[in-house]
Amino acid sequence: MAYLMLYGNGWTQRWRIAAEDEAAVRQEVERVGTATTGRLTVVDPGSDAPATLVVAWSEVAAAVVLDGSADQPDDSAGRYP
Repeated sequence: MAYLMLYGNGWTQRWRIAAEDEAAVRQEVERVGTATTGRLTVVDPGSDAPATLVVAWSEVAAAVVLDGSADQPDDSAGRYP
């Protein structure tokens, strides 16, 4: 299990990534700052179901994939102020 962190101008988002989608998400973060749109599969924290996150990479200043533990509670996904 890993987490995707996205940072923009005045905002931050954190999303859990299923193990089978981790490589694809790691590859997509290389697009930060480009004029492309990405579609990433993340885990919806409310239902634990896969969800598609559409990212306008030109609006993202930095992105990182952090390794996580299955023992960690996932109560902080989504948008941060």
